[in-house]
Amino acid sequence: MSRIAPSAALALLLLSGAAQAAPAVALQPHRAVYSLTLDMTRGQRSVISIEGQMEYRWATACDGSSFEQNYQVAMIYASGDTLTRKTRYAGWESADGHELTYNLSSSTNGEDKEDIRGTARLDGGAGGDAVFKTPADLKQPLPAGSLFPTTHMQRLVEAMRQGQSIFTAGFFDGSSTDGPQYVSVAIGRTQPGDPAADALRQGPSHPIVMAFFTVGKADKDKSAGAGAEQPEYELRQRLFENGIADRIVIDYGDFAMAAKLDTLEPIDAPRCD
Repeated sequence: MSRIAPSAALALLLLSGAAQAAPAVALQPHRAVYSLTLDMTRGQRSVISIEGQMEYRWATACDGSSFEQNYQVAMIYASGDTLTRKTRYAGWESADGHELTYNLSSSTNGEDKEDIRGTARLDGGAGGDAVFKTPADLKQPLPAGSLFPTTHMQRLVEAMRQGQSIFTAGFFDGSSTDGPQYVSVAIGRTQPGDPAADALRQGPSHPIVMAFFTVGKADKDKSAGAGAEQPEYELRQRLFENGIADRIVIDYGDFAMAAKLDTLEPIDAPRCD
C-alpha cells in the first residue's frame, strides 16, 4: 500500500542494530489476493465502511527480486462522502540489496493523484541516496542502516527465527515522497506449523506488530509543540517464516482496515542461464 522518526537517541540505537549483517533467508515467491473490509473505527467523523481488494506479488529474478502491490478500495465516511482510491506499486531490488527501482501511481475518485518513479542506491551500511525521476529534481538521503523491501523482510524473518522479540531498521521502498522510514517490529512467540493448512502456510509463524515512522517527523512535531510521537500507521499480522503474511490489520489511527487472505499461490523461479 501507499505509505502506508524516532528521537535522535533512539534513531542512533536503531541504526546500530540495523547495520549488523544477518544471513539471507529463503523467502517463498508467491501471489496473494486479500479482500479489504473495515476492522474498527474511532470518532464520529471517521470511516464507517470499507470494501476493496489488494494483490501482492513477490518473485525472484535472475538479478534480484521483484515485488508488486496493487489495491483498490472504496471508503464511506460518516459524513456520507465516498472516497475511491486505486494504487499500483512495483519495485525491483538487486540481489545484493544495494539497488532499488520503484514506480507508484495512484488515483482518487478517478483523478490521477500520484506518479512516483526513481532509483535508490545504498553503500553497504553507510547509507545512500534516492533519486526521483518524478517528481523531477527530488533527491533524498537514506540514513546508514537503511534496508530495501526484500532485504528488510529477510532480516525480519531471520530475527523471528532467532527468537528476537524486537526488530528495528531503516526502510525505504520509494512509495512516497515523504522520505525514508524507520520500522519497529514487535515479534510474538513462535506458533508451530499446521500440517493441515495449505502447503504455503504449514510452517511456523509469528504474530507481529510493525510501526512505521517517517524519518525526521518526530523532530518537526516536537518543534511545533506536538505531543508524544505516533507512528504513521501500524501493521498487525501473522507472518510465516517463508515471508507470507495473513490475518492482516492496517491501523491508521482513526480507523483500521482488515485484509483477509482469499487466494494464495506460489510463483515459479525463473530459469537463469
